[in-house]
Amino acid sequence: MRPVALVIAAALTAAVLLPAGPARPASRSIDVPVLMYHRVGSLPPDPPAMLAQLTVQPRVFAAQMRWLARHHFQAITPRQLFDALEKRKRLPARPVLITFDDGYRNVRFNAAPVLHRLGMPATAFVITGRLDGADPSFLTWRDVRALERDGFTIGSHTVHHIPLSSASPAQATRELTRSRATLERHLGHPVEWFAYPYGSTSAAVVTLVHKSGYLLAFTTQKGATQYTRAPLLLSRYEIARDDRLADFAALLNSRR
Repeated sequence: MRPVALVIAAALTAAVLLPAGPARPASRSIDVPVLMYHRVGSLPPDPPAMLAQLTVQPRVFAAQMRWLARHHFQAITPRQLFDALEKRKRLPARPVLITFDDGYRNVRFNAAPVLHRLGMPATAFVITGRLDGADPSFLTWRDVRALERDGFTIGSHTVHHIPLSSASPAQATRELTRSRATLERHLGHPVEWFAYPYGSTSAAVVTLVHKSGYLLAFTTQKGATQYTRAPLLLSRYEIARDDRLADFAALLNSRR
């Protein structure tokens, strides 16, 4: 976790971050790398630089997932991570959490089949305002339900993908609560996981995330050490188009 995340965590009270009960050691942490993807697919001619950087080729993604399997990494769910942080439940020897931000439709067709074949669960943080929208590059509600059947956990990425630290408290609360309520209405079960758009957060935003009912929230801060005192400031590693398999392997091996 970078210093900014530590500053934010220090500014939050235990009452915000922790349920009532005996105090736990502030320094307790677990080592769980969380991988952050966006798009898995091909690119149109002359794509915008940002879109290109967020896109991992299907063959590259498949090679990365096969590497994880060969090296005995076991993909886990947000619920498993929560139970490990909050209840001290044991995780596999080499856990990894695989996440996808924004809700791009090519994740269903290019990433989900690979993960399903390898028996790897994953998590998709979706922008609810883009589901069934005019842009066909994003998931539909039918796609989201199909991802769940294939072993995905669905989490919120707000309604409109705005930087919450720049929003008013009322606007940020609407983005958090309405996206969660919409997901729960369509999926028929609680949705307790969140990822910050653009990684934009602050102590005030984390408080709103907690009040909105989320149990875990993921930043874009690099790192694999996840802290019991900061379940709403979890770190991730972004996997981008330029990352070679050797870079991917070095990143995961550096955690052991």
